[in-house]
Amino acid sequence: MLDNINKKIIRILSENSRITISELSKLVHLSAPAVKERIEKMEEQQIILGYRLKTAAESIGYAISGFVQADVFTGKEHQFKKFAAQCPAITECYNVTGEKAFIFRIAVATMSELDQLLESLIDICKTETSLILSETVPERLPLSFK
Repeated sequence: MLDNINKKIIRILSENSRITISELSKLVHLSAPAVKERIEKMEEQQIILGYRLKTAAESIGYAISGFVQADVFTGKEHQFKKFAAQCPAITECYNVTGEKAFIFRIAVATMSELDQLLESLIDICKTETSLILSETVPERLPLSFK
């Protein structure tokens, strides 16, 4: 179970993973070595899994992004998972409950590239695509996490 200080450390790191240990220690009212030790323990316990860069996909050449729901054909699940893992346009993929077994996020430069991606899946699954028009809520921890 996480104590309130560790929760605060996680919240701050989720908002700014580049913050220095020194700055973080001031915000949680602990010494820098104590904060460093807490972070290392959470990394060892796989509570903190890593630190990553966030980019605006369109600013690096991927003007089109969206979500694709996939209803995988019987006997094609292994093939679908292999395709999803190797396809550079698929940025994340989840096995989900509901009518469609999988949902994945895509980032492509052109509609032609999206068409080619969907065409590659025609013998593996039935797809339903929703393109992202704008981001309403950016990725974050649950608001109840304090």
